[in-house]
Amino acid sequence: MLKHIIAALIATATYSINAGQARSGSLPPDVVDRLLEIGGWTTTAADTNQREQLTVDLAKRLVEDYPSDTRTVGLLTLTLGAAKWGVRNDPSLPADPARDGWRGPTRASGKHLMSYLVGGVGLPHLDVASLSRFIDFLLVNHPDIGGATDQAYMRQLAGKLRTGTKYDQVKSNATFRNWMLEGLRHKDAQEWILNDWLDTYWTPAYRASNGDIRLALVLARIWNTSPGLGRCAAEHALQSDDRLQAALLAYTNCAGGNQDYRTRRWGWMKRPVVVFDAYAKRIPG
Repeated sequence: MLKHIIAALIATATYSINAGQARSGSLPPDVVDRLLEIGGWTTTAADTNQREQLTVDLAKRLVEDYPSDTRTVGLLTLTLGAAKWGVRNDPSLPADPARDGWRGPTRASGKHLMSYLVGGVGLPHLDVASLSRFIDFLLVNHPDIGGATDQAYMRQLAGKLRTGTKYDQVKSNATFRNWMLEGLRHKDAQEWILNDWLDTYWTPAYRASNGDIRLALVLARIWNTSPGLGRCAAEHALQSDDRLQAALLAYTNCAGGNQDYRTRRWGWMKRPVVVFDAYAKRIPG
């Protein structure tokens, strides 16, 4: 009996630490609210969103707040580069590098705030370590999603995800699906996901770019695929006169890269850079 009590206390402490880890920063509440609104999030939303597009006002806000805010601008990469969102109703933008008229993703081609049925969980398609952290967050902050049996299963699943279990191996489980759907319907969970992505991928990518914001907007997408691949891309880019192209080439050629990324991802990876350049030119001064 004593063994079980001690194990339970250790597990609870571990989940509390993982779920409450200090952030390097927090997103402005109005930015979070606007992004969730644009992405079709509500407390009753389902995994049915599609064709999400940033509004001009939010895209401009992300650009205008840089460089005083070097964190929030990373949302351009998460939305436009990784999730394949578009930009709504701005005919003054240059041609879409993704050749899709700045439209947003279909159900099958991109990522959505309420994703959990296919590809991963939430806007970044959380998988493995990031998904285990999200489960930890839910267990600490929203344990009432399920009863004791469900909680025990999810706690065990978080541990398995840290040791090699993949999203595709658990995505069809009814308990997992219920926790993900109900979890994604909580605003604080959506905010946690955004911050976790920025901490895990944007912050190290921006740091590796040596303050080159345009390079960072591309590197963060590569970092999202693999931190090792991101570091390789940063190294090649900083030695090149054409940093963006060097980073993109490294994404295909470095260890862990894939030539298929050229056609599947390059166009969308360029989207945040094009948007940043377009709106930065309109900032007075």
